[in-house]
Amino acid sequence: GGSPMFAALSIAAALMVSIYALGAVSGGHFNPAVSFTMGTKGHEAWIDMGMYMAVQIFAGLLAAFSYAMVYEKTFNLVPGAGFGWVEAGTVETIYTFLLVFAVLNTAATEGYGRAKANNQVYGIAIGFSVVAGGFAAGWISGGCFNPAVAVAIDVSSALKGVGWCVVYVAFELIGGVLAYLAFMTVRPSEGVERGAFWSGL
Repeated sequence: GGSPMFAALSIAAALMVSIYALGAVSGGHFNPAVSFTMGTKGHEAWIDMGMYMAVQIFAGLLAAFSYAMVYEKTFNLVPGAGFGWVEAGTVETIYTFLLVFAVLNTAATEGYGRAKANNQVYGIAIGFSVVAGGFAAGWISGGCFNPAVAVAIDVSSALKGVGWCVVYVAFELIGGVLAYLAFMTVRPSEGVERGAFWSGL
């Protein structure tokens, strides 16, 4: 019921704080699109990323049902008024791409992101990618940019209709893979890490 502007800011701030607080523990993914891309990149083992994604979706469901209990209502996952799956899918792809591209370039690159002692901007950069997406596209798709969020909202509001999460998740994962391809284009010196999906191609 609050302002959409402050909703985007509060979500981004919570993500930024969580990244700074827990990044050293788990890598601070908190998003299956990020974990999927890290597995694709070969940065992390697929079995670990699978467990990460399962926990992320479970946590999203807990959050969504907690919201339903506190506010005694749910809201459905659907494109904004006047928009369809093409528009919603496009912005979910673009801003998931932006978020994952920020992660790759500030937190997962050899020469900069992994030198954490000299890198204190990664959390801010990732958080502001959510602000940008929330402001620009929240009214078009709802501004998920995270498969765990899409699944959680859709499942928790199943009585109002369910199924849009499949479309959202597909486009968000596409955005993550495109971010990886763009990352490899602008940082070819990174190479393809051992175990990457692309290493055998």
